[in-house]
Amino acid sequence: MCKRFYFNGFDFDNETGLLKLNYQSEDFGSFCEQVLFPGAPFFLTREKKKALDRIFFYALLAGGISYFKMRPTDTIVIQDRMLNKDEANFFNTFYISGLGEFAVRNHLNLQQCIRFPIDNNITTEKVVYRFPVSDRVFIPVGGGKDSCVTTELIKKMSFNPILISVGNPKAIKSCADVADLPHHVIQRTLDPNLKVLNESGCVYNGHIPITGVLAFYLWAYAVLTDTPYVAMSCERSSNEGNMMQDELMINHQYSKSLSFERDFYLLTQSVTPDFSYFSLLRPLSEIHIARLFSKYCQSYFNVFTSCNKAFRLDEKKRLTHWCGLCDKCRFVFLILAPFMKRETLIKALGGNPLNDLSQETGYRELLGLTGHKPFECVGTPTECRWAFSFLSKNSDWQNDVLVQKLSPDLLKDQKKYSDSDLFSAMGEHQIPAVFSNVFSLFK
Repeated sequence: MCKRFYFNGFDFDNETGLLKLNYQSEDFGSFCEQVLFPGAPFFLTREKKKALDRIFFYALLAGGISYFKMRPTDTIVIQDRMLNKDEANFFNTFYISGLGEFAVRNHLNLQQCIRFPIDNNITTEKVVYRFPVSDRVFIPVGGGKDSCVTTELIKKMSFNPILISVGNPKAIKSCADVADLPHHVIQRTLDPNLKVLNESGCVYNGHIPITGVLAFYLWAYAVLTDTPYVAMSCERSSNEGNMMQDELMINHQYSKSLSFERDFYLLTQSVTPDFSYFSLLRPLSEIHIARLFSKYCQSYFNVFTSCNKAFRLDEKKRLTHWCGLCDKCRFVFLILAPFMKRETLIKALGGNPLNDLSQETGYRELLGLTGHKPFECVGTPTECRWAFSFLSKNSDWQNDVLVQKLSPDLLKDQKKYSDSDLFSAMGEHQIPAVFSNVFSLFK
């Protein structure tokens, strides 16, 4: 018999800004995740409180993915509330697609397992909160190149930009300091028993759609502070998946994809029709963003960090610099090399992975010469091949050992990589009309 997983409700204290999300697993006991929103006490009108009750309920369902994944089950119990068909479909997709990589790595198939309960007879109370007119925009800052670009682009526009982060590791704080904008920090605390169980080896562990989980916390804070815009920094490359599992495309970056962004946007509109959660960089390739970073973000060169080891949940294991050995480090170095001076880039990342023979396998995967696209926030093989081809013709880089070794393999591929495709703002997006003048800054 399948053990049950319970969503046991939430508690929010507007005087302290503390949100508690409660869960229970029949296998592993009770858990409580805590989210502390800065700026309390918060004054809540009747309309705002009703909207937040709905948003916190959705946040409860999204945040539970960290605890549900320990022992996935098809027996989900939601205390006190039921879901309509649209809500259940959203969270079915969120869990199945968001745990796609987790499932592959743990040799599981969750596509027929995860089923959020539906009450077909439920009439969901209509809850609508209208934002006051405001030019405030939250820019989630992650310490990497993309959010630096979004920050500098919005600073050139007629908005009131405010940086926001969940946690404040050194890379995020350093980038926020350079940006010289107000910076609000949400504190998220996982239940300590989750870490104990993960380290015990008796539960499943792995990747979750963390950007999607945090989106719910950002939505709630936007309502608490009457901030109608959240400008993410996800590029069009994140729409491309890594591999197939049966009929499901497994995408490490699912919760950064346009697919998630659209689904989440529709969910938000049912409660807050004036709210916009969107990616300012959605029409751009990673290569294009790298060029904009080199153009607008020179002041960030020595402080930005994309390496995931700088953002580990365990602060004792966090690095304060690039590791130089992971897929993210390899990729970021590669796509910035065409646009930054050699000595500047090597100094910024603390080394040169293109001149390190031990990193050949990693670069072969990024280039699509072997395996599949790495399970990491990296660009497409086409983007990587364009950068490699550029470096092979550049005297500053062409003598690096991996550029020399891998370039002949790329020459066998006769496909041409069009600059107009890689450096044009193209494709579908959710950018609100009031931000449309950003397209003139993409050049």
